[in-house]
Amino acid sequence: MAKHLRTYALFFQSLFILPLAHAQENQWDWVPRESLTTEQQASLSRYCQGSYISSWQATNSLNTNLAADLIVRDQHGIIHLQGAAEIIQPQSTLSADEIEGVPNEYYKATGNVTLRNANQLIRSSSSYISENGNNTTEFTDASFLSHDTGARVEAKSLSNNQDGVIFIEEGFFTTCEPNSESWKLYGSSIELDPNSGFGTAKHVQLRIADIPIFYFPWLRFPIDDRRQSGFLFPSFGYSNTDGLSFSAPFYWNIAPSLDATITPNYIQNEGEGVDLEIRHLSSYGETTYEQSTFENDNEGTQTLRKLTSDQRFNSYFSTGMTLEDNPTKDLYPEANTTSIGEEDHYERSAYIRLDNGNFLNKVTYLTYQTPDDSEDKPFDWLPRITSSYGFGTTYLDYDIEVQYTDFYDPDEDNFDGERVAINQDISIDFSNSWGSISPGVLAQYRDYNKHDYTTDSDSSESIGHVSSYLDTSISFERHLDVGDNQWRQTLTPRLNYLNAPFEDQDNIEDFDASDPTLTYSQAFSHKRFSGNDRIGDTEQITLGLESRIYDQSNNEKWAFKAGQIFYLEDRYVDIDGDTDENTAIDDSEHSDLLTSVSYSGDRYSLTNNLNYDLDKDEVNLVQFIADLEPIDDTKINLSYLYSLNNTDSDDDANQASIGTVFPLNQNWSMYTQYTYDFLEDEATKQITGLGYENCCLKVSLSYQDWIDDDNESDRGVFLQFTLRGLSTAGSTNDDTSSIADTYWNQGKVGY
Repeated sequence: MAKHLRTYALFFQSLFILPLAHAQENQWDWVPRESLTTEQQASLSRYCQGSYISSWQATNSLNTNLAADLIVRDQHGIIHLQGAAEIIQPQSTLSADEIEGVPNEYYKATGNVTLRNANQLIRSSSSYISENGNNTTEFTDASFLSHDTGARVEAKSLSNNQDGVIFIEEGFFTTCEPNSESWKLYGSSIELDPNSGFGTAKHVQLRIADIPIFYFPWLRFPIDDRRQSGFLFPSFGYSNTDGLSFSAPFYWNIAPSLDATITPNYIQNEGEGVDLEIRHLSSYGETTYEQSTFENDNEGTQTLRKLTSDQRFNSYFSTGMTLEDNPTKDLYPEANTTSIGEEDHYERSAYIRLDNGNFLNKVTYLTYQTPDDSEDKPFDWLPRITSSYGFGTTYLDYDIEVQYTDFYDPDEDNFDGERVAINQDISIDFSNSWGSISPGVLAQYRDYNKHDYTTDSDSSESIGHVSSYLDTSISFERHLDVGDNQWRQTLTPRLNYLNAPFEDQDNIEDFDASDPTLTYSQAFSHKRFSGNDRIGDTEQITLGLESRIYDQSNNEKWAFKAGQIFYLEDRYVDIDGDTDENTAIDDSEHSDLLTSVSYSGDRYSLTNNLNYDLDKDEVNLVQFIADLEPIDDTKINLSYLYSLNNTDSDDDANQASIGTVFPLNQNWSMYTQYTYDFLEDEATKQITGLGYENCCLKVSLSYQDWIDDDNESDRGVFLQFTLRGLSTAGSTNDDTSSIADTYWNQGKVGY
């Protein structure tokens, strides 16, 4: 009996539920995903269940055609169409149970009324359609669809005038799919203007899952991609320290090439302020001005300003500038929705660039504002001029760079001066499919005019230096049978010889030199230091061994690398300028063993660098990043950084992080982030959140606990939701980032 009951239930379900579903699809020209073509399915996000497909086509005839079971014209010239009535015009089709009217003047339609054109569908119980443009077209109990934008409307009354403006009485607007109406705008009256691209509504409720979330006495919102002036949705949040926070941005579309965003901010326990962003787009580039001002209850006014501009006048000539300013000394706005961050030094720069093929030229003027007087101010460039040229043939490569910099010390308490740097690199390349050999020479010249503020004296210094190098490699290859596919593995031994003789640099100051972290790739560099001030001495041989595995499509899957530097001479030149040739600053005979492993696959990818000290039997550097997707839509990000025994203890790090996104079902996901600092023995970031997403809505709710820039603990709850086709509301945490920012929130899942 139970078996028969189940059969009966399925039978009645097919009679009622399935026909209702098909009726819903037919009502909106809705085609479910499984019925779409492969190309149409590829254009959908995984959350969208189908698409609006209009089968209506314009006719080639310029005449109006009438069709019905019965067509009658009365003595007043009124045409009556009864039963399957249809009026077919070149750009639209009207169908109903009954239609009456006067051609080229008006039509009245009743019963199952449908009006179609290229990108619109209107259904109603009755309608009045003006043909002469003198009256308004009206629909009762109407449904409206725009195929292009996916916007849908249902209303007791819907009308539009001769300009195409749509008026809705007691109805709703949404861009959600007909089988998943996650959000709707309900209004006593709604006006949609396709000519200007925006809508306005009175007494509006924003409903999410049919629950009222916001009420607006009046609301203006976009109905297409054109920019419109009006209030954007507010942001809000709550944290343990700040209490309730709220901001309400207003977007002002001043002109086609000019707009502005004005954002008032309020923080319960701090104060209030306003942010401003003005953008101008010319035929050559974009200019942006930003300002953030906050009246802090305890600290007073806090302000930041920034002006940026980049203009490219043609393929040869371009200019730009960046002007940052903090007029309120070392204070930073508590609420800030602009791109201006808190910095020790605020940049003020301008550049002119002139390029012609391989000949590149750039002039840069750079200064800084340092709000904290106790901070050591960086050097200004007054200016820096750089020119470079590259030349290459089958066997010969030549590159030259000439740079002049006028350094100025704003503190005037140490030194500054002018520097000319010339770098020339010439190499000969002999290579074929099984190997390569490339000898080369690196010639470096420096000329300084220095002013010493401690002695109020001037001096000059110059240095010329020539390094020689030899890069060689041999390539071996074999085929691998992986299942039914043939992969390829390469094995490449590498040898690099570098001879950079010692040159006394006691009188050479350090304007911009730096000591890069030694990794496998850095081991084959032709210079010990970065920048143009310090020329590192060394005679060394670097041995490396690389193996790569390629799949049947020649995509690199694995890369294994290991190498070590063997020093033939001690090193005497240090980054700080100590160049005593009788006192070696590094007398080690070899470097750490430098290894690197990377993998790129469908389910996971990883990158790992490890430096191992063979003499002390200890690890000095570990850099590890892994992105895993063990099953569909489950994401796990792992990272670890271990770097100790650095010259500057502030560069030491021992920190691990794990971030996860787990789908709970088709639409719900849970995400977490946990970061732990082993040096401080504390968790610096803890995030737990839930996310929901469908084709027209994304919602994120998270609890976060973190250590801020002042090394103080803070916590808060953050809610954000995005209404596709309307706006974004809520708040995220600007102080932290999580896996959700790059994977879930930013659309790597969904649209």
